[in-house]
Amino acid sequence: MEAELNVLKIILAGSTGLIGDLLIQRLSGHQLVLIGRRVSTAAPLRAPQLIGDIADWPRLMAGTHADVAISTLGTTIAQAGSKAAFAAVDRDAVIAFAKAAYDGGARHFMMVSSVGANPTAGNFYLATKGEAEAGVSAIGFDSVDILRPGLLRGKRSGVARPAERLMIRLSRFTNSLTPAVFDHYRAIDATDVVDAMASLLRHNVKGVRYAHNREMIGRAQQLRGRAAIG
Repeated sequence: MEAELNVLKIILAGSTGLIGDLLIQRLSGHQLVLIGRRVSTAAPLRAPQLIGDIADWPRLMAGTHADVAISTLGTTIAQAGSKAAFAAVDRDAVIAFAKAAYDGGARHFMMVSSVGANPTAGNFYLATKGEAEAGVSAIGFDSVDILRPGLLRGKRSGVARPAERLMIRLSRFTNSLTPAVFDHYRAIDATDVVDAMASLLRHNVKGVRYAHNREMIGRAQQLRGRAAIG
């Protein structure tokens, strides 16, 4: 059975991305600590920001004593510049962050991955995402929530992604053409992912839990329904 969790302290990696930026706003009532390679301009003034190279993150995080650690880290191979650079962020940095958070006392870890993630996948991107999931799951957290969204729809800041923007424009039509049984491959609004994460924080369970589009949208709707009633 799910148990209510009153989160006291959350450490977030990836706060300057699409999901991270929205999540900062969504979780503004909690005690947030941000860690990253550059400053987040969207962060509330009261939220400490630990800024440094990824190799320095374990040192920077020492003594943070977070209840929950959240990773929204992610890039693209094109943006990173090479497969090795991509893996350094989407796999190595995620696992390093998770280990440092665990060593600091966190026992609940949440990460944004990708639909189709599988360490044995023939696709490098999906295999790397799957390796990150496996690495995090093996660390020893009491609870691990892995979100596997399809294409994320939302307004991004920073480097332009023309191909992604085109796919987002087409997603209204491609979503309608994708059968319900394959709805985990549809595009999803970033706000649905963020609200699903807020819901998962409220209901902590033991073990590893996966959420695809259908589960995320359902949780997001339930959370908004409670907010409307309350």
